[in-house]
Amino acid sequence: MEKHNQQNVDNMDTIEGMRVFATVAEQGSFTAAAKRLGISTALASKYVRQLEDKLGAQLLIRTTRHVHPTDMGAVYAERCRVILEQTDEMLDLAGSQSQNIVGHLRIAGPRIIGEEILSRCVQSFLEKHPSVTVDLRLEERKVDVIAEGFDVAVRIGELEDSSLKAKKVADYSYHLCASTDYLAKHGMPQKPADLKDHFCIVGSTISPNNQLDFIESGRKSHVTVAPRARVNAARPIRDMVVAGLGIGLCLSSTIADDLKSGQVELVLEDFNAYHRSVYMMFPPRRHMTAKVRAFLDHATDFFRENQLVARAG
Repeated sequence: MEKHNQQNVDNMDTIEGMRVFATVAEQGSFTAAAKRLGISTALASKYVRQLEDKLGAQLLIRTTRHVHPTDMGAVYAERCRVILEQTDEMLDLAGSQSQNIVGHLRIAGPRIIGEEILSRCVQSFLEKHPSVTVDLRLEERKVDVIAEGFDVAVRIGELEDSSLKAKKVADYSYHLCASTDYLAKHGMPQKPADLKDHFCIVGSTISPNNQLDFIESGRKSHVTVAPRARVNAARPIRDMVVAGLGIGLCLSSTIADDLKSGQVELVLEDFNAYHRSVYMMFPPRRHMTAKVRAFLDHATDFFRENQLVARAG
């Protein structure tokens, strides 16, 4: 019995060693691989060394600047990826059957909606699934989902990367808004060009060149403004607008209550060009893992139930 238990432990160590080795081979670095896997560089090196000892063969060529697989290592790395994918699928299948979702999820999203919406979605998912751990990255750039090892990435607007699978989880919108106090002092703009004579709060992510988009007479148009403030998160834009500092492009969920209370009014709504969609992007696999499927379903329900993306008006 003791011998059988030890064999199981050795098999688990081998699987983990294969996972670490395949990640090092892909990343070309022990440090990068360890960061992705959430372990120390020393532990990653130990796993690979033990795997090489067990196989009796060198799998990696190590230099001071780079790590790359030997000829045998390259072949073994490819075999490892197949075995690991099958192993993960079996574990996910077992988890889905037991209704106990387990594992580690790496999720990326833009900060402009991440701090306002996605973080709360992830929080509620963790509360629902205590055996899941999450690495949530909010960045302005679009991450390389496959190369950087993300399970899910949130994308806004038109999709570009056809190598990824996508699930639409919500519609959402931005709206130009101003406080009633601001409009009483400075007047209501009647056309997009009037914004050049107003104080504006600009979202640096959605308007990196201080350019606001509109639909005029059925065609797209643009107005470049001189911002009083530039902000890369949704909530501070709303706060500055409510404070009467200027006209700002606000995420609908942040100003819904302010619109209802009459504290804030829509500006140039007839010209609004900011009705878009939110997509969850994930790597193509023969079988979607249980943890990813659970998160996609949760995100869709969370957005709908909380009306986070309902259009203002």
